[in-house]
Amino acid sequence: MATAAEVETEEETEMMKMVKLGSYDGKVRLLIVSGDSESESAAEETMLLWGIQQPTLSKPNAFVAQSSLNLRIDACGHSLSILQSPSSLGTPGVTGSVMWDSGVVLGKFLEHAVDSGMLLLHGKKIVELGSGCGLVGCIAALLGAQVILTDLPDRLRLLKKNIQNNLRHGDLRGSAVVTELTWGDDPDQDLIQPLPDYDSVLEYFLEAAMKDFVIGRVEQTQWHPDYCSPRAVVYILVKKLEK
Repeated sequence: MATAAEVETEEETEMMKMVKLGSYDGKVRLLIVSGDSESESAAEETMLLWGIQQPTLSKPNAFVAQSSLNLRIDACGHSLSILQSPSSLGTPGVTGSVMWDSGVVLGKFLEHAVDSGMLLLHGKKIVELGSGCGLVGCIAALLGAQVILTDLPDRLRLLKKNIQNNLRHGDLRGSAVVTELTWGDDPDQDLIQPLPDYDSVLEYFLEAAMKDFVIGRVEQTQWHPDYCSPRAVVYILVKKLEK
């Protein structure tokens, strides 16, 4: 049995993992805590990500129908209509032609965080990497952000169409533009000057990210209550200060 002192120490350690990061006003769980290395923490989180991808009682993609040509979702007082291209999903490496639960969860998380006063997007510059069908970028623009949505050249036609169709509202608080970006290539200056307030990254290697970013995982209790999924994870990344 643990002594009272040991239990108290464990509770303090657990509390130390929960911190505020960047502009998000909620507390997130740090991936690296005292005594852990970047590789150890990344390995633990990767195991968690691996685990949630295994078969569960909840069906995958509960919020989207990837066989449909159109996904409808209410967000920010508007009914958004996101066009999909299911036939393109059969092409190796092409995942951005349809929506995924993770995109719906992230978009609704942003809406919920702004509505709850935990996050301010109005006037912020956002660069979204791997925008796919564009739902997250649309929601961010409706929340007042200046959004640059990026993807590979062959994904831009569908992305542009969705932006045009869904951001025609006269009460649009922000803006959205679409541009080509191949990961690993030097980005255009308008992407990095001035530096974006947020980057939305759909896929990355945690160990590599930890070298340059402080990373925290957002607990599901802070997500939109109607858009939670055991098969998705939301992270906050904050650039480390240069030494």
